[in-house]
Amino acid sequence: MLVLALLLATVPAPAKAMQRWGQESFHEGHAIQRTDEPVLRARAAYVVDVTAGVELWARDADEPMPPASTIKMLTALTARRLLSLEERVVIRADDLVDPTVYANAGFRPGDRVRVHDLLAALLVASAGDAARALARVGGARLAPEAADPRRVFVSAMNAEARQLGLRGTRVLTPDGRDTPTQVTTARDLAMVAARLLSDPVLAKLVATPTVEIGIEGAAARKGRLWNTNRLLGEPGVLGVKTGTSTAAGECLVTAVRRGNNVVILVVLGSVDRYAETRTLLDWLDRHYRWVTVDGRTFPELAALWRLGVVPAIVPTLLLTAAQAERLEMEIEITDRAGARRIVGTVRLRTGTVGLVVVPLVRSDPRRLAPE
Repeated sequence: MLVLALLLATVPAPAKAMQRWGQESFHEGHAIQRTDEPVLRARAAYVVDVTAGVELWARDADEPMPPASTIKMLTALTARRLLSLEERVVIRADDLVDPTVYANAGFRPGDRVRVHDLLAALLVASAGDAARALARVGGARLAPEAADPRRVFVSAMNAEARQLGLRGTRVLTPDGRDTPTQVTTARDLAMVAARLLSDPVLAKLVATPTVEIGIEGAAARKGRLWNTNRLLGEPGVLGVKTGTSTAAGECLVTAVRRGNNVVILVVLGSVDRYAETRTLLDWLDRHYRWVTVDGRTFPELAALWRLGVVPAIVPTLLLTAAQAERLEMEIEITDRAGARRIVGTVRLRTGTVGLVVVPLVRSDPRRLAPE
């Protein structure tokens, strides 16, 4: 007989509720308080499950700090709004950067490069020459007669920041080089990263370890670029952007997948951004569980799947470790005869607190019968 209920051992759940990440509470700076906080030397850090809308940890998340190349995420978003992916940009001498100081893609004056490939250079190789070329052309699109089109583009970046709801970001350059009063915050960068990941083109680029770009013109060639993010390739890592400068220190914005959810971690002003991001990930995985309502997580749902019955949706629930230990699942079958497509429900709760109710639906015409 198919088991229709699963009751796991119970442990008291934490009293403090999770902080919601919505557009308003996102800026309140609250996080779940714990006695065993992660030990970081970074000047600021922030962690949020953007799918669940829950802030998981924060320290000085609203402190204005130099952005370094993390600001290139905002450069990419602004360029996407102004330019088409297939149009060609002719590289000029004033687009180039000092290769001994700034990351670059090795462009030369006269090169013709697709906007898509400039975005690849920007996000994969953190190329400053790509940032400056995109800003010049994007600014000229907005104001063809402007004497300084990059300044126009930077104004558009600040407008983009306001539209995203960023409260601590002020942009002065498209490539993030150290400039007095150019600042952002860990919380703001998480919001920018969430928006970037919603763009399929940009999301694919920040997840790409290496990419080949095409360069047209008198010196036509292919260019191979490697991602500056050394966490790519580790389990669940989706990107997003590195940044390093004298004023900013080591910075890293990282997105990881947990179940069907996306978690974004921001580390600013670090001396070892990768080690400190891993410290945060280890801390998260000790204190939280991401439980997906599917047959891989619950054998009972796998058994129903073999009978042609599946959850109508497959949400991932974010739980504390204590809540996960108290997790209870109950399956109720209300229509065995097959008269309706919805045949029952699956409920998850911790103690007396209901978490989710998901309809069970018939995925094939066979009738549900007990085994």
